[in-house]
Amino acid sequence: MTNDAAPVRAGWSERLGRVTTAVRSLPRPVRVVAVACVGGAVVLAGVAMLVLPGPGILAILAGLAILASEFVWARRVLDRSKAAAKAGVDKGRDALQRRR
Repeated sequence: MTNDAAPVRAGWSERLGRVTTAVRSLPRPVRVVAVACVGGAVVLAGVAMLVLPGPGILAILAGLAILASEFVWARRVLDRSKAAAKAGVDKGRDALQRRR
């Protein structure tokens, strides 16, 4: 008797790991250009979504995260954005607690 069950699909983290491995195996100049093109396109789409329907700020942050994998300046901008977002969340929590 054989087990003809459907194969288990890979989870998103496993797929992301395979993509990361494939990207890391590329030569550095090819990888930098690919990351710059994809990250830049996502950032530009996010900027367009600021005036069009869609999650513009999230797309910009996602594009910066892609760019930060290869560029130090993008990592700095992303870290500053994370710090500003955390400060905003903390400020909002404080305001909510004062209302209660």
